[in-house]
Amino acid sequence: DPRLAYAEYPDDSLDLDPSMLDSIWKPDLFFANEKGAHFHEVTTDNKLLRIFKNGNVLYSIRLTLTLSCPMDLKNFPMDVQTCIMQLESFGYTMNDLIF
Repeated sequence: DPRLAYAEYPDDSLDLDPSMLDSIWKPDLFFANEKGAHFHEVTTDNKLLRIFKNGNVLYSIRLTLTLSCPMDLKNFPMDVQTCIMQLESFGYTMNDLIF
């Protein structure tokens, strides 16, 4: 967000208190192949909000996911499985969001 860009502060980024998360826009992301999730909150919320000089925003949150993963076992036990994390948005397209 260019409105958050700054030049006066000497560091390349600013780490903000997670309470500021209510003041910024966050995309409506979800994991389409999620079967269960746990947000880590011990001893505090495990969230990071960082703003870079150019206005880019990093929002990071720690969570544990259980995801579905279709298996192809025809070469078992010599098989290799690759599972994906299907991150999607409820209301935005790929033209609106950059991952």
